Amino acid sequence: MLPPTPGLPGPADPPAVIRSVGDAVEGARRARRPVTLVMIEVDAQGEADAAMARLLGQVRRVVRRTDGVWRFGEQSIAIMLMDADGPSAEPALARMRLRLREDRHLTLRMGRAAAAPGIDAESLLDLARADMREVMHA
Repeated sequence: MLPPTPGLPGPADPPAVIRSVGDAVEGARRARRPVTLVMIEVDAQGEADAAMARLLGQVRRVVRRTDGVWRFGEQSIAIMLMDADGPSAEPALARMRLRLREDRHLTLRMGRAAAAPGIDAESLLDLARADMREVMHA
């Protein structure tokens, strides 16, 4: 099980998230297991903490105990789906999208990236952010 950033939905700690993502990627590489990183950004328009609390509540209903969830930025979270690559991550992502669409007060963008051999944490985060696309309108 991956440790979440303490104090969620408290302050973001990108360096700690990068370290945790790096540890997860390295552990998965050693175990020859797939991992997928999901980034979600919420458009909170001045109510970041309340929006993040709603977002995290919805996400935690979908992810497994073995997955990691961290607050990455003021309005973004990172989710590490363990033992999930492209096709095997899709059911979890579909459940997440459906759950998030239920909250009509959130406008979100979501991106994902599966860890390729030799990728580092920052590159994986960059790929997931580059994949972000709008998934819901308030």
